[in-house]
This record gives sequence, C-alpha cells and structure tokens, in this order.
Amino acid sequence: MSRLLGLVPALLLLVSAAKAQAAPSDLPGWGAARWGMERSALEAALGTLASPLPGRWLYGGAYADLAVVDVVMAELTFTAYLQMDAETDRLRQVLMERRRVGATPAAFERLVEFLEETYGPPTLECAQAKRGGTPLDYRLIWRFPTTTVHLKFLDFSTTAAFGRDPQAGHDPLRPEREVRRNLRRFFPRRILLRFHDAQENDLDRGCE
Repeated sequence: MSRLLGLVPALLLLVSAAKAQAAPSDLPGWGAARWGMERSALEAALGTLASPLPGRWLYGGAYADLAVVDVVMAELTFTAYLQMDAETDRLRQVLMERRRVGATPAAFERLVEFLEETYGPPTLECAQAKRGGTPLDYRLIWRFPTTTVHLKFLDFSTTAAFGRDPQAGHDPLRPEREVRRNLRRFFPRRILLRFHDAQENDLDRGCE
C-alpha cells in the first residue's frame, strides 16, 4: 500500500504535464475561418456550415450577415455570428452566445472547464460586481499570438447572481468563482464567447 501511495504524486504530475502539453501554442482563427477573410473566402472555408442571416446585424463598427448555427461546445449549443469589419468587409471576430434560461451558472462552469482543458489556464480572470445599473460581469481571457478568446458571464437583471460561500476560507490564489454559490431566486441572462484577431486591441481591454 505504501508503494502505491508513493506513486500517486508522480501520477498526478504526469496528468498535469499531459494537460499542459495539450494546450496549443496558438490558434490560427476560429475553426477553418481565418481573420481577415472576405465573405466569399469564409463561405468556401466553412462550406455548408455557414448560413445567411435574415438581413445584416450591426455590432458597432462591425456587422454579421453569416452565422453558424448549432455549434456544440462542452455539450452546449451556440449560434456563432461571423462579424465583419464595417470598413474592410473582412472577418474580425466570431461571437457565440447563450441567453436567458440557457445561460446558467452550471453551463458557464461547464464551459470554463472545457476551455481550460482545451486551451490551458486563462491568461486573465476578471470579476466586476453589479453597480449603478451595470450588469454583473465575470470574464476569462485566453491570449494567443493570432487569436484572443473571451468568455463572459453577464447578469443584466439582478443585483447579484452569486453569493459568497461562508464555509470557504480566504485563499488569494483560488479563483473567486470557486468560492461563490448561485442564489436560487436569481437567474443570469447571458453567456458570451468571443474569438477575435489578437491584433484587434480595441476588442481586448483586459479587466477595464
């Protein structure tokens, strides 16, 4: 038994090393799509996956007239909107989202776990409490040379979607989301997952 117990730390180290090695050094884009592609190139790269939207959806300095529906990630279904730069008509970002009853803390945690297993630990983790009419904003960011990934949890309608677990001790190295619990009478409203060109600095403002 003592020999088996002695093997446990070594096995844990091997598992941790395998996970670390699995994280990619870069993401060239979103699936077969590459940043800067025009619509014709996107349709050629994505094939039948890309569907036209009913009109042009505006997002500030960008627009989407193509989407990929029923994108499954961590057993959750999303619609991915291919956002084009309004001036160049080239792909600058892919936005995936879940709303209302589909945007639960459990779904968010499942997605966090999937992304950490796929991309490794996040580069940055941000938490902003709701105040002055702004939503609860919880974000994780993965930065790669070519692509930046943002995962965001938003609650637009409540003063708090999470309450701190009173049984959890204070550990500055432990992510805040791990010592919070959902308040059952409140329901979050949106989960957003964005992939964009890492050179688009205005799309990546850290924890501002």
